[in-house]
Amino acid sequence: MKRSITILIVVVLVATVMFSTVSCTRIDAGYVGIKVNLYGQDKGVQDITEVTGMVWYNPVTTAIYEFPTFVQHKVWTAELTEDSPVNEEFTVTTRDGLSLSFDVGLDYQVIPERVPDIFRTYRKDLRQITNEFIRTMVRNAHNSVASTYTAEDMVSKRGDFEAEVEKILRRDLQKAGFEIQQIGIIGKIRMPATLEEAVNAKIKAVQDAIRAENEKQRIIAEAQKNIEQAKGEAEAIRIRAEAEANANKLITSTLSPLLLQKMYIEKWDGKLPVYGQTPQLFKNIN
Repeated sequence: MKRSITILIVVVLVATVMFSTVSCTRIDAGYVGIKVNLYGQDKGVQDITEVTGMVWYNPVTTAIYEFPTFVQHKVWTAELTEDSPVNEEFTVTTRDGLSLSFDVGLDYQVIPERVPDIFRTYRKDLRQITNEFIRTMVRNAHNSVASTYTAEDMVSKRGDFEAEVEKILRRDLQKAGFEIQQIGIIGKIRMPATLEEAVNAKIKAVQDAIRAENEKQRIIAEAQKNIEQAKGEAEAIRIRAEAEANANKLITSTLSPLLLQKMYIEKWDGKLPVYGQTPQLFKNIN
């Protein structure tokens, strides 16, 4: 009896130890889980990507990381009420040596099959990767492109600037295992007040000149239209006059004494006048 109790106690102790070193987590839909060895020669990401469902592991020697594969939205802004309680705006230096700052919004996704490679490269979870490595890539891309633009061009050609930055980031983030949905500057580009006034004044002057040129071209086009219309009307009058003259000429050339006498007879109602001289109906046409 004592032997049986001893064996039972040993079994319970072994089971307790075993279960105390085993944990379970659930990988939900929309996530990719990876199992990471914390010790030994195989320390690192195993060549297994866990999908949805329950995952059993030893928390002493193994860690489970979950990476969401749905669209992530990140904003780096000067506002302290957004994603971070600190100023995360980007500041760049333009070709003419001026400093401009702005906020940036990024929507991106993790490429599911690249999750193990992403963790091998950065050894951090997605939040840390976003705030550290992705932010650095975004900052470097904006700085690189800004160095080829003047401060004025940054404002007046903002669309071109953003398109160049996006092209660079799509390429670099794709290589790193991420796919951009959209990225762009949020709000306006911030600059010193005096510079902003000068840039806005110059842009307004250019826009006014464009509007004046467009109005000039409109007036010229309208005048040309009126000229062409007048020419058309004059040509129509000339054509009608020539047609009438030709018709009259044709009528005159075809009238003869015999034809006139015939027309006279056709119009006569057969009655002779009571008073005055009786007309001569037939004349000598020889």
